[in-house]
Amino acid sequence: MKSTATKSSRCAECGVGTVEPKQAAGRETPYKTLILPIPSSVGIPTCDNCGTEWIDDSTAASLDAALEKEYRARLKALLKTTLDKSVVSKAAIERALGLSQGYLSHLTGSGDKVPSEALAYSVISIAQAGTSDVEALWTRLSGVRPPALGKAQVAKKNSAARSSGRTAGLRARRSSTKATATKRAS
Repeated sequence: MKSTATKSSRCAECGVGTVEPKQAAGRETPYKTLILPIPSSVGIPTCDNCGTEWIDDSTAASLDAALEKEYRARLKALLKTTLDKSVVSKAAIERALGLSQGYLSHLTGSGDKVPSEALAYSVISIAQAGTSDVEALWTRLSGVRPPALGKAQVAKKNSAARSSGRTAGLRARRSSTKATATKRAS
């Protein structure tokens, strides 16, 4: 794509054709890391002989706005589709990437938030890896196993600790202290 064109002028590339804004379906262009369709509503000055596109500032601004909108929609859809098909939970992915709980749900919801490219591709690679790989990644990065998920698991762990005798020693000391105090009083 060339720059600087006038409304209807002779093509500087071939010298034969006329350059006029052309609106057409089926056109594509690289945008950031994706190949996106150019909306048919965007007219690009194009030579009718050689097909050279001449992008001026106003065309570039309208093209960038349209492509950014499409890019954001596709990135969000890609992330949502990946998470829906993933065997790894959103919570596990959030822990592995150091994201706050619920962030991925917020991104894939109906709001206007859109993930960055780096985050989207990180989520995709982790989601395709599998649960054991995510836990291995967590362990390698942090040196510890991932924390328990949810309040129910924390309550279960606390209950198991109480019944396993960790607090039994504390209870025994308290009762012996009370017995000693009772003996002194009598």
